[in-house]
Amino acid sequence: MGGRLNKSIKNRQIYVYSSSHLTPTERVKFFYALKGRNGKPGILDTTQSVFFAKSVLSVLPAQFEEIEQFLKEWNCKFYIKKIKSSNKPTHALIRYSTTHMNSTERVKFVYAVHGRGSSEGFLRDKEILAKTALFVSIKKLAEIKKFFGSWNCELLIEEVEASE
Repeated sequence: MGGRLNKSIKNRQIYVYSSSHLTPTERVKFFYALKGRNGKPGILDTTQSVFFAKSVLSVLPAQFEEIEQFLKEWNCKFYIKKIKSSNKPTHALIRYSTTHMNSTERVKFVYAVHGRGSSEGFLRDKEILAKTALFVSIKKLAEIKKFFGSWNCELLIEEVEASE
């Protein structure tokens, strides 16, 4: 638990986008354009961007405009988090996995994370980038590790400085 993500990438932007407005057929075409198909590169390949999690991209500075243009062409709403590697991190960019859980455990986990009914969840909406990706204050990192450890979730963590 608590592996590290690649710190060799300095400044970059995290794009959190929504493709929910696309029809199922359009969504398939979108992902082919994003990731490529049958040996034909997608925009992630041509821009050296990273598919961080479903609906989350990590993009290098020289490629910001191209990725934004791509998302706009598909009418995807998106927001951006600017980050950089730093010796004085302010936030943690985290990926986690729940694949080891059975369906009952996963439902309990989702309720613990998001809350249910009048009970609050462990995380706030603004800390959740996607289903398996978080962006949290560095001050909360120990608490995050403890919570996810109690669910036996593996974490990949990169401590970054947010420059929003």
